[in-house]
Amino acid sequence: MKRALVTGASRGIGSALAKRLAKRGYEVWVAGRNPATLEMEVGEIETAGGRAHAFVLDVSRPEEAEERVRALDAEVGGLDLVIANAGIGGRTLPVAEQTLAQARTIFETNVMGALATLLPVIPGMVARGSGHIVGVSSLAGEMPLPAAADYGTSKAALSFFLESAAMDLIPRGVLVTDVRPGFVRTELTAKNQFKMPFLVELKDAAEIIDRGIERGRRIVRFPMPLTTAITASRLLPTVLRNRIVNAKRPV
Repeated sequence: MKRALVTGASRGIGSALAKRLAKRGYEVWVAGRNPATLEMEVGEIETAGGRAHAFVLDVSRPEEAEERVRALDAEVGGLDLVIANAGIGGRTLPVAEQTLAQARTIFETNVMGALATLLPVIPGMVARGSGHIVGVSSLAGEMPLPAAADYGTSKAALSFFLESAAMDLIPRGVLVTDVRPGFVRTELTAKNQFKMPFLVELKDAAEIIDRGIERGRRIVRFPMPLTTAITASRLLPTVLRNRIVNAKRPV
């Protein structure tokens, strides 16, 4: 039986992915900060016939997270699939109102937390000549926006790392997948006070991501209308693109 670790698995995309992996035959370690919530997730997976374990992990403390993931990897004899899904968003504020403290919190979780999840397992995967690492980034990392500079930059950094990692690891037998979702209906996005174009239902998002992982795709971008719009925007002159983005902002 293959073994998988999923961070941010107590709710949202992480929870849905963990359940799908368990149905596909993986023994899953569901990671998050709340032990009680994790035990509930484990119970649901086991009731459905899967195998799962609660794994308390706080990726906002990267050094501690790195040691815990490394210890788990050694304990189970090597994880086959590791999904760095845990992440946080920031307040949508203009750059002039953003602070270093806010940016540091976002980067500690979205970038350093993801690296703390993935880097410890890579040497073992390379030694075995097999394995799969996955990072859940965002389409926000492809489209600079004036009110999400810190969040978008953190996701762009994760995508850059995964692209570099793929160049090194794929020839060695280790798959690398960068998941770049648009807006997905979760508890977190429910708090957003702005319009979310092409909002994807959680069940559909999990299916798209899981299918991409199963097929070993390098990049999983969705939904199609939004990815098409972002790709098209890159063809526009920067001045025109910025004018469009700022068109609805108050002066």
